[in-house]
This record gives sequence, C-alpha cells and structure tokens, in this order.
Amino acid sequence: MYGLPRPSPWVWRLIIANGVVLLLLKALLRVAVPSLVFVPDLPSALRHPWTFVSYMFVHAGLIHLAFNMLILYSLGTRVEERMGSRTFVLFYLYCGLGGALFSLGLAALQPNPVAGASAAVLGVAVAYAMFWPHAELMVFPLPWPIRARTLVIALLVLDLVFALLAPGDGLAHIVHLGGAVFGFLFLRFQGL
Repeated sequence: MYGLPRPSPWVWRLIIANGVVLLLLKALLRVAVPSLVFVPDLPSALRHPWTFVSYMFVHAGLIHLAFNMLILYSLGTRVEERMGSRTFVLFYLYCGLGGALFSLGLAALQPNPVAGASAAVLGVAVAYAMFWPHAELMVFPLPWPIRARTLVIALLVLDLVFALLAPGDGLAHIVHLGGAVFGFLFLRFQGL
C-alpha cells in the first residue's frame, strides 16, 4: 500500500513547533510578533539577539507556514535520515541563522523585517539537491518531473533576480539566499 512517508523525528517536531507558534501568535499573542521577527539592522539585532532564531518560527499566515512546512516535509525527511537527527536540527538552525546574518550583511537589499522558516528550509533543499542531484521531483503545477538540482538552482536564481529587481516586494529573498549559501558551505566543510 502506498501512502505518504512518515516524517522523521526533527522534521515532525519542527512542523509541530511552527504550527503551534502560528496558532499562539494569531490567537493570543499578536502583539508579540514585532519582538520576534528579525530586523536586518545592527542596532536592532543587537538589542533583540533572540530574533536571530525566533524569526524562523514566525510566519505571516497559514499559506506561508504551509508552503515552508510542505517543502520541509517533502525534502527534510530524507535529509534528516542521511545526516542523522542531531546534525540535521543543527544544520536547519544554522541555515536559518545564516539567512539572518546574510541579510544583516546586505541590509540595503533586505531592509524590511524578516519572518519565516524559508532560509532554513532552502538550506534543507540545497542539502537534498547536493545529496540526490538527479532525483526527480513533481512540483505543482508542472506536469513533468524536475531534477532536484535544477529546481534548487531555479529557486536561487529567482531569489537573486527578485532581490536585485524588486527588493521591497515583501519577500525575504536575501534571507533565502543566505540560508542556501550557509547550507552549501556547511555541507562542503563537513564533507557531507
């Protein structure tokens, strides 16, 4: 019998944590959101150092959360199985932190507050593409499969183009790129 694969331990925990945070923030703690998002400005980042991590668990809404968690579920389970749970969760957090640091370094291109797990998730996607570059993935609405490496490269190129041409479009393109760059460097230095 075919079905959906069971999420690996940390993928499951991260999905639950992100969902719980969204529910709490939407239902009870809306006023806390500004103190949890990352602002790519050195004085603000130093005054609120927890935001280097907390921003990864704050999402703009259900669609934003669902998109990130769908990618984490689809690609992260195999990556966690390959890396091991401890390395995977450290890698995930490292990529998210890398996205924040990258946006801080390029604050002129990413002036707006940042929220969401996209940097960490894109780091996971980079790992997937490096481990299984020729794996074929179905991506809605495309009617044909696309190779993992091609998909990740296309996402990175789109993020780069939009970061340069539409820096104020409300999406954290620089943060996404930072998560990918830090993920790539992590894998290269670890020899994975």
